Amino acid sequence: MTNRKDLYLGDSLINASELTIEGKEVVINDENFYKISNVNKMRPFFMSIVSAYDHWLFISSTGALSAGRKDSNNALFPYYTDDKITESYEITGSKSIFHVHKGNRDYLWEPFTKTSDFVYQNNRNLYKNLRGNKIIFEEINNDLGIKFSYQWTTCDKYGFIKTSSIKNLNNEDISVTLLDGIQNILPWGLDEGIQSNTSNLADAYKRNELDRNSKIGIFALSATIVDRAEPSEALKSNIVFHLGLKENKILLSSLQLDKFRKGFNVDEETDVKAEKGAYFIHSFLTLKSGQKKIGYLRLILVNLLQIF
Repeated sequence: MTNRKDLYLGDSLINASELTIEGKEVVINDENFYKISNVNKMRPFFMSIVSAYDHWLFISSTGALSAGRKDSNNALFPYYTDDKITESYEITGSKSIFHVHKGNRDYLWEPFTKTSDFVYQNNRNLYKNLRGNKIIFEEINNDLGIKFSYQWTTCDKYGFIKTSSIKNLNNEDISVTLLDGIQNILPWGLDEGIQSNTSNLADAYKRNELDRNSKIGIFALSATIVDRAEPSEALKSNIVFHLGLKENKILLSSLQLDKFRKGFNVDEETDVKAEKGAYFIHSFLTLKSGQKKIGYLRLILVNLLQIF
């Protein structure tokens, strides 16, 4: 064992605890899952989620993923090789950021990031059911006394469903301001070749719109990308909607994430052009001691909808 000196990140001592990787079978809601404890201490690995229908989903243990229906030309997240997907966990797939009000302070917590591991005593666990159609990412923040998890699964009618849950492990009530969602959502009409070879050009064609009444996010192209001088409308879109949180603001891009991290208010986005698509819910929760909110938020991704 090498000697180690104490290092600080601001006023916080960098966490250098050694955690043990373990694997065992557990039961969640009467269903058998295989659990890997402290999965972040392993090298990243790649998994697939199976479906009885035409869904396909490939996901890294870092949380980054690619998913779609039918084939790679109908992707909801960029279809790349596994190494590129694994490395894109900061910009693709699930992203959750919390302001945890505890005592007289507000704490910033961003689960499933390296920064979180440096500052907090965390346990990060991964669960996959034995049928192979559900996966759960869980992080327990022992310093703040809070547990957060999200699950990916599929539904034939709607598409892909992300379900978030949170639990207060403290002996006191806490409040949480959250920004929870998914990022790097593709519009309909970007085939695999465009995604791989002209992704920057494709960004210029993207348009993310919010229907104010239903809070549905619509992700489409302003026009289909062709190399001929002719009109070419994009008449289909991918959409996202949510269930569970009524008082909220919706963000359609990742442009305001740093504002939220720094403690500033964020503004709802209704029409964002030439930016990667995202769908974030900004809301507020109060959690009593020991209270768990299972499925406080469900995000549903649907693709291939006519928009005329």
